[in-house]
Amino acid sequence: MKILLTDNEYKFIEMLARGRHFLKDIVVPDRELTRWNNTQYESDLLGVMGEYAVSKALKIPFDTEVNLNGDGGETDLYLGEWSIQVKATKYNNGRLVFNTVEEMKSLIDVLTICDLKTKTVNIAGYISHKEMIKKMYKKNLGFGDRYCINQDDLTDISWLSFYYLEWKKDITKD
Repeated sequence: MKILLTDNEYKFIEMLARGRHFLKDIVVPDRELTRWNNTQYESDLLGVMGEYAVSKALKIPFDTEVNLNGDGGETDLYLGEWSIQVKATKYNNGRLVFNTVEEMKSLIDVLTICDLKTKTVNIAGYISHKEMIKKMYKKNLGFGDRYCINQDDLTDISWLSFYYLEWKKDITKD
């Protein structure tokens, strides 16, 4: 699913990313300037773009908070009771990547591919925590071993709302 951001949405996302970036620099002033071939600001911008696009696609609230300690790898969004972690990349062939197993805290993980030039976000898909544990593999992407999930193992995001509504029906039955 591709989300095209309006100019106003993109300006809002840039402002929020700058705020988050600024506070992260206060907390960790010597953090690496580049990682994964992104500047730290670009990494923050991609993350906010991805989160915003997923919230827009699922029609769920978007977190606009700017916290001194960042999100600490915590849940980015909620679809009802379901926690969602959004990962963003600028690479079309990107994969879901986690530094550690401990970072895998959410029930659902979503991969987004963000294009800063065209202001578009392609939501590559999602995977449940249960499925991710079965399908993840270790790979060194140039910064040591990481836990990865390929795009082929992701499900189209449009199914997520449907499955959530079905789950809600099942738990409310007498």
